[in-house]
Amino acid sequence: MMLRAAAIRRAAVAAYSTAAARPETGLYGFDVLRTAKGFRRFVDEAIQRSDELVAHIAQLPSSAEIVNAMDEISNTVCSVIDSAELCRNTHPDREFVEEGDKASMRIYEHLQYLNTNSTLYNAILKAESEGVLLTDEARKAANHLRVDFEKGGIHLPKDKLEHVNQLNLTIAQLGRKFNENIMIKPGFVDIYPASRIPRNIQHNFKSISRSRHMGVEEQSNPVNTTRQKGLRILTDSGTLSSALRWVADEEVRRQVFIAGNSEPRENIGVLDELIDSRDEFAKTMGCKSYAEFAIRPNMAASADVVMSFLNELSHIVRHKADEEFNTIQDFKRRICNQKSADLEPWDEDYFIGMMKSSAHSVDPSVVASYFPLSQCIKGLNVLVESLFGATFNQIPMGDGESWHPDVIKLSLHHPDQGDLGFMYLDLYSRKGKYPGCAHFAIRGGRRLSDLEYQLPIIALVCNFSSSRGLTARLNHWDVETLFHEFGHALHSLLSRTEYQHFSGTRVALDVAETPSNLFEFYAWDYRVLRTFAVDETTGDPIPEKLVKALNASRNMFPATELQRQVFLYLYLVSYDPY
Repeated sequence: MMLRAAAIRRAAVAAYSTAAARPETGLYGFDVLRTAKGFRRFVDEAIQRSDELVAHIAQLPSSAEIVNAMDEISNTVCSVIDSAELCRNTHPDREFVEEGDKASMRIYEHLQYLNTNSTLYNAILKAESEGVLLTDEARKAANHLRVDFEKGGIHLPKDKLEHVNQLNLTIAQLGRKFNENIMIKPGFVDIYPASRIPRNIQHNFKSISRSRHMGVEEQSNPVNTTRQKGLRILTDSGTLSSALRWVADEEVRRQVFIAGNSEPRENIGVLDELIDSRDEFAKTMGCKSYAEFAIRPNMAASADVVMSFLNELSHIVRHKADEEFNTIQDFKRRICNQKSADLEPWDEDYFIGMMKSSAHSVDPSVVASYFPLSQCIKGLNVLVESLFGATFNQIPMGDGESWHPDVIKLSLHHPDQGDLGFMYLDLYSRKGKYPGCAHFAIRGGRRLSDLEYQLPIIALVCNFSSSRGLTARLNHWDVETLFHEFGHALHSLLSRTEYQHFSGTRVALDVAETPSNLFEFYAWDYRVLRTFAVDETTGDPIPEKLVKALNASRNMFPATELQRQVFLYLYLVSYDPY
């Protein structure tokens, strides 16, 4: 079993103090990444190796070896891209972040060269057409590779192909700039006095202070000068959600909502450029919109199909959603004693939460007492052992392998099959870190020989808060999110493919979300929760009555939530803002 979170963190810090006793390696176990500048060599070696493989493929007769060699190119390039992306999103050292960022762009530029390489394209066409691929997976890999080439515009005339390459680079740079702005320039709202924020969530926000306004008599006496305590609410998605859900002060919610949906303002210009570039790219590729281009590899295959589905779904739920809206608005009017009060955008989460808590007696602080992060991780381990007969075990890291003392490394181990893969856990929030919860690939799995398999390596990144060295306690929404991301992690760690091109979540986007969405259901099942959701003080397991109340609360206002999702997706498909 895994250690408790607090003990894990202490062990990790202790390990840092005895680094000399550990074997030396580089970031994520790559020897080349012992320093930030190692990313430059990492890219150089990847380019050199991929060029060697291109030359090798050019000499091959039509054979299945072509697909193997091309998958090795992909594996070589993806190792750099994935490592650089994780580094620039999580590393606390600015030099590592900047070098990871440069490496990511350099290798992406080389990827564009590979995606428009006629030698590779012609080789895969020949392998497909001559029927030399003997397995379904090999044939599928060849088909995917050919489609990827054609998505890059390799079939276009030279002048259009060069234009498409430049647009692809521009789109990549703008996307990175958009995400970077969110990380380094989050909006914020300063609230005075701090008492306007419920005490039980104040730890989520930064304490600030200012000189209190004084009267004339007080100003003449410097001894009476005081400072007023306040709180700074950053408008990243998690903090924004918490404020809109729990803050009773409507003016605070209004300010937070507006800031959260308008900052960073620099991204308005970035989005305008991104929309224009994507539209031009799609039309150069012969599509009527970027949505049409982007959706082709997915199950729906057509933007028109998606639009038709969403419009029909919206029509079906509209009446029920209108009823729910009126119910919430009437509730606000009663609570606020204002017969004509409108339901504002910043009201919905707060009053829905209040209605749910009132109807089912769900006290968030009581719920959180059953979900210390250490217990949640233990519960996931128990669940994985029950489902797959495998367990997660903490293993030591080499000197230089980790990027922060809080990070731990786990192996997923099966008693008969041995290690199945490796996972880094980076669970606590810190300044400059990726703001949400996400699964990052570092290395995909693939068959190396009849006896050897390249084991997958991934990182699970979250932003749970922990104060005064105590383990974080999660609200149930966070528990569900943790289970969702764990579903992605297991997808990557348990998949066994011949080619890394199909490893784990490297599948069609709508398929990639299936395991993670299914895994969320375990977070709502009492049979699962009772195995780990235990009150740390009393040792009592979570009551079945409370789990039933959580589920009943979850099922309130289903049309409102569905209509909100439909609206967001209609906006995405119609306007392509992302």
